[in-house]
Amino acid sequence: MILLLAGTKDARLLVPILRDAFPDEKFLATAVSEYGAELLRGGEGCEVLQGKLDAGALSALIRERGVRVLVDATHPFAELASSAARLAAQEAKIPCIRYERPHTALQEGENIIPAPDFKTAALLAASFSGTIFLTIGTRHLAEFLAALPQKRRVAARVLPETESIRTCRELGLTPAEIIAIQGPLSVELNAALFTAYQAGVVVSKESGETGGTGEKVQAARILQIPVVLVSRPQKADGLSCALQLVSELRKIIC
Repeated sequence: MILLLAGTKDARLLVPILRDAFPDEKFLATAVSEYGAELLRGGEGCEVLQGKLDAGALSALIRERGVRVLVDATHPFAELASSAARLAAQEAKIPCIRYERPHTALQEGENIIPAPDFKTAALLAASFSGTIFLTIGTRHLAEFLAALPQKRRVAARVLPETESIRTCRELGLTPAEIIAIQGPLSVELNAALFTAYQAGVVVSKESGETGGTGEKVQAARILQIPVVLVSRPQKADGLSCALQLVSELRKIIC
């Protein structure tokens, strides 16, 4: 059995590719959110589990289901999930392959300001006037807001899920500061939102083309708005091509 840590669009696209490449192999995919699990269940030939799994739970799952190889296709910023995957695979003595979505091909320009982490991103964003338009999700929202040196108006674009809205409200954001919409969005829609909320600076993560980073940057460039772009955390080298992943799996399974 192949265990796929999923929950992203990249992982969902991998499922039919892996299923076709290994028709005799069983697949088990995981997703943290119920919505992510629903999207995975829309395909065929793949069992889906929903819920957050730490290293211990993953180790137990590997033993119980006879997993031979683990594929970590979680979000580039899901550091805890990737760490748990490596630890569980080491304990079970099975291979762990990291599938990393490709980086965004960005043009060099004065509107992109790199930041190594979310605290630095907050300090950089605070130096600009106007609304701080956040497209970083909710996982690091508390860290960002706590690092703002003064009270500033922000607009947070988050997934339209109950937990996301609850997190925003618990952190003190008003309904007027919450934009609940599922991305990725087009350049035009990004630009319309930036304009409607009078964005003075956009804060985003380098989530790759699948995450819509390119469209956000392009929309901001058109409007001449600076973008503070949080760099990806350092992880073990991963594969960014489905064919490469299939090739590596063949060495293990066949």
